[in-house]
Amino acid sequence: MNIARKFCLSILAATTVLLAQPVLACDYPARPDIPDGATATKDEMLAASASVKDYLAEVDEYLTCIEDEEKAAIDAMAERPDDSELQRRNDMLNKRFDAANEEKALVGEMFNQQVRAFNEKARAARN
Repeated sequence: MNIARKFCLSILAATTVLLAQPVLACDYPARPDIPDGATATKDEMLAASASVKDYLAEVDEYLTCIEDEEKAAIDAMAERPDDSELQRRNDMLNKRFDAANEEKALVGEMFNQQVRAFNEKARAARN
């Protein structure tokens, strides 16, 4: 194979990889704003509830995306990786899953704390 043909094939392969990346790009969603329950209005708390639910769904979409992205990356390899490389890649994917799920739990708990503060404010106002 001559040098010009090799060069053209290399450029074609690089372009294909670069063009495929935006399709597989997995963006982690931004954490929603959670108002202070002690001062927030009911409408603000309802809006925050919707934002938190959307965020949790977006994190789930992110997790599906990174899993699909990893499968595609392995499928695109010229040679099948050995078992130790597959295990390393799986461990990294699991760490990303764990971090995202921990973040979901944290955001849920932060929102629940503010709901408790909001409810306490409402109870105090009734008395």
